[in-house]
Amino acid sequence: MNKKVLTVIRNVFRGSQGESEVVESLVEILRKSGDENYYLVPKATIADFGGTKEIDLLLLHPVFGLYVIEVKAWEKLLITSKNDPFRQTNEYQDMLLSRLKEEFKKVPINIEYRVIFPYISKKEADRFFEENPYYANFANHAFFKEDLEEGNIFGRFFNSTISVIPNKKDFLKIAKILVPTERIRSKKVIPIITNDEIVYFDYKQLSILNGYTGGFRIIRGVAGTGKTVILTNFVANKLKRHDDEKFLILCFNRKLADELATSFTPEQRANIDIFSIFEFLKKIDFDEEKVGIGRETKLEEKYKTFETTEALREFRRKLRSYLKTHPYDYFLCDETQDQPAGFIRMIYEEINDSILFIDEAQRFYPYTMKSIADVFHHPKFKEKISMRGRVKNLKNVYRTPSNIAKCAFEILAFDKTINEYYRRSHYLKGTFLEDIHCVLEEGRIEIGDFDDFDRLKALIQRFPKGEETTVLAYTRKSVEAIEKILHGMGRSDIRVMTMASVKGLESQNVLIHGFGNFLYRGARDDRGVFYRQIYVLLTRAQNNLVLSIPNEAALLKHPRSAEVLKVLNRYANSTQTILEKVPDGDVKEGMRLAKIKPVLQNVKEGAELIVTASELFGVIAGLFSF
Repeated sequence: MNKKVLTVIRNVFRGSQGESEVVESLVEILRKSGDENYYLVPKATIADFGGTKEIDLLLLHPVFGLYVIEVKAWEKLLITSKNDPFRQTNEYQDMLLSRLKEEFKKVPINIEYRVIFPYISKKEADRFFEENPYYANFANHAFFKEDLEEGNIFGRFFNSTISVIPNKKDFLKIAKILVPTERIRSKKVIPIITNDEIVYFDYKQLSILNGYTGGFRIIRGVAGTGKTVILTNFVANKLKRHDDEKFLILCFNRKLADELATSFTPEQRANIDIFSIFEFLKKIDFDEEKVGIGRETKLEEKYKTFETTEALREFRRKLRSYLKTHPYDYFLCDETQDQPAGFIRMIYEEINDSILFIDEAQRFYPYTMKSIADVFHHPKFKEKISMRGRVKNLKNVYRTPSNIAKCAFEILAFDKTINEYYRRSHYLKGTFLEDIHCVLEEGRIEIGDFDDFDRLKALIQRFPKGEETTVLAYTRKSVEAIEKILHGMGRSDIRVMTMASVKGLESQNVLIHGFGNFLYRGARDDRGVFYRQIYVLLTRAQNNLVLSIPNEAALLKHPRSAEVLKVLNRYANSTQTILEKVPDGDVKEGMRLAKIKPVLQNVKEGAELIVTASELFGVIAGLFSF
């Protein structure tokens, strides 16, 4: 079982060993069966006229149905009228039937109940049922120690007399009803598990755009807090209500734009334009030559030119002309900190309804904006616009494993200016490590030497296909060389890009080639973004982070690279190379986006269900007036 899933299970059922063991066994059994078609909702709640009941575990399967699971960590099977788990789960079943009938005017999905006794043997259970014939009627609903250990639970567990298969719309509606909204409102992060995949529901995320009626809103959050998830689901939910609205989405580079596009259906894309900032400049026919930008002008010089009076005047003129034929209802900007501040200000002034997602700590270049105030207090504009009440903060990190996130935050803390800025802006009261809540655990950081391409090739072979693996390189020349190696290996599943190109993206496995060289040069080039760049690079990894540092002695000679190396070694699993440490094929698989699809073929016409995490998140968000 994925270690992250295991950790999440144990955290949810902290202090309840029996429940934890049952969930672990169920996930493992379902996984071995090859079934990926389920959601596990721990500690779910359901309300009736008598109050709210908490269910140990709900298992939701699009083909087999909904299973109410009660866990009894008993040492002896002793059922009384006051402590009858079969009657208890039967009541939960009736409550769910009543709730779904009320909502759908029918029973849209098969509902069953199961009682699991993880510490009771089947021999003891047979003796109990023989001595208590009344309870023998419940034997088909009961599962015991051997069931969980031997893995033969799958067929019996899903045995049912009827089979009602919901369509996709109904399935999402059912999932929405089952999520424990009151627990989320109490500022808890609720995970829903499917196979080795986890969807997190966080009240701050779900409600952060509550009350948004127009104008601008700023959403600030460190890496991994779900800013992009909020962006995509805001758009999706708006389109559900008003399918004629138009959206302009800007991000920093083409790779991130392509990634964002995959979050929307083809029907939604008809109403959404997604551009990198430079694509948008071409789209509106911005005349770079007119403002003094040539083909050989470096990116840094371009950004300086973008803030001149001439460039702002040209941008305003071309933007207004473009909007006459391409009107938008909303403007959304991802990675706002790396956009030209004056251009973002003008887009807001022309479109008005704007949501800007920002993390100034992810400022990768010294020439991009220092803070969101660069937009609304821009020196080239007469009016300073107050941001009071417009900034919303996210502080739960659930994409990056906690040890990788904390390592990145500790390195980021060496940047005194970002600490001071985030305290002034009321994002931090103390420090990153004190104020940011890391949900995940069990990540892996490896430090080794694979700058040599033969060693890199051997390392890449350790990562199984079917995962998201990204190799980052220091130079474009290295990227091209690594791409040739991968082509020769037949590993088209692995993407390669420069370190700067990975902004806004993430991957299960991240291998940073030439990282030692990056640290060596960056430590000696004091341009104010050294620690922030490291923070960005480290937080791209969702599971495994591998850093190539061939010569630690060279890094120890400079105080800035030495302090970074010291932190990295403290958080790393080992300073030995991963090539020497990890057995062949033993690199652990990380989380993926949750997805549901039916395992039974031709069960019912139109029964093809594919429910992504993004869709489910959007539906649940509707509960909080998202």
